[in-house]
Amino acid sequence: MINSGKYTFESYAIVLNADKTVIKLNPALEKLGYKFQWIDETELETNFSEIFNVPKSNDRPLTIMIGREFKGISHELHNALVHTPPFGEIIHMEFPGILLLCKLADFNVTGDGMDFVIEQTAFMSFFDFAEDLLLQMRLFKIGEIRYSQFFSITSETRQVGFRKTGISIGSRGDYTLTDEEAEKLSSILIAKYETNNLTELAIKNFNVVYDIPDGRLRFITLVTCLESLFNLGRDQIAHTISRHLSMILSNNKEQFKENYKQIKKLYNMRSSIVHGGEYNGDIIKDYLELSDKVRVAIKYCNIPDLTKEKLFEDLNAKGF
Repeated sequence: MINSGKYTFESYAIVLNADKTVIKLNPALEKLGYKFQWIDETELETNFSEIFNVPKSNDRPLTIMIGREFKGISHELHNALVHTPPFGEIIHMEFPGILLLCKLADFNVTGDGMDFVIEQTAFMSFFDFAEDLLLQMRLFKIGEIRYSQFFSITSETRQVGFRKTGISIGSRGDYTLTDEEAEKLSSILIAKYETNNLTELAIKNFNVVYDIPDGRLRFITLVTCLESLFNLGRDQIAHTISRHLSMILSNNKEQFKENYKQIKKLYNMRSSIVHGGEYNGDIIKDYLELSDKVRVAIKYCNIPDLTKEKLFEDLNAKGF
């Protein structure tokens, strides 16, 4: 129990597979009460060692020199990092720090049981926003960005309160943003990403993809996203999906023909995988191409109150 009065409740998420370019989103995020924060070695030791179950202390010698500037961290923290997945997989002598998504909120503490409820509500609100932000960033462009864990710290005790561990499959590859991409993404970020009945299942499958280590299963799951958006029955599934997605992707008849041919080829690859046939393509290249098409499809279909029937009417009206 902490003393009554005003204090700050800090909520954090450790961000993996993204570089510091995502900090360019902060002007937009700060309007919503959030921001990305880069924590270097020294600040990690000073203010965040509790994340890794190393008690806060100013007396530990910083005997381990890491980073290009040869900043020090303690042997205790270094050992904890090495044995904390996924940091144990990537820690080395050039380890520069960690990237956090954070939110700071002030509360009046009364000392009764409601304090816990207030903290829990704030933490879950942060978790929901973080998940919505992650989805929006994934829908914007390719990248294996994810969270390894969520945690909270109170300003008075500096102790970790709530903690929630995310899924980590050891995926690699930085999520990076150019100035132009950051500006574009900033203009469309919202606090709550709403789905409609048409896109709800597709978006759930799209998010699941990032937690699947096998490239073939990722590929199959992405095709499932398209099936949930565009398929109406058991007949001519490949044709229906290829036709309607091609309409979304194309501006003229020639583009439609090329897109239709390529999408049908990707769908047939899915069938080959599912039925145990030989896969002759480049699964990574095909997965990346398919994922970009799924992004376009989801964003196109995710408008309020759009039904599959209305979608088909609008696409048929294009007349390709």
